[in-house]
Amino acid sequence: MDKILNLFSSVPCDKLGHFVAGVFIYAIFHFVSPLFGLVMVAVAGIGKEIYDYLHRDKRTPDIWDALVTMLGGVIAFISGV
Repeated sequence: MDKILNLFSSVPCDKLGHFVAGVFIYAIFHFVSPLFGLVMVAVAGIGKEIYDYLHRDKRTPDIWDALVTMLGGVIAFISGV
């Protein structure tokens, strides 16, 4: 259990937020179909980073943010949310 807690404490807060967002987006849209839920997670993660790219004066795009968002959706899918 300590290893898990240490892992979470070493992950930046921003990445945890993206992960949780991916889980929530999947949880909302998987009722249409699991594939639709995963697609919506990908659209949201990539779309947010495109938005950040277009507003670089105030935002910082990061491909890892999109990947972590999608990871949240995939973990939700695997866990059967």
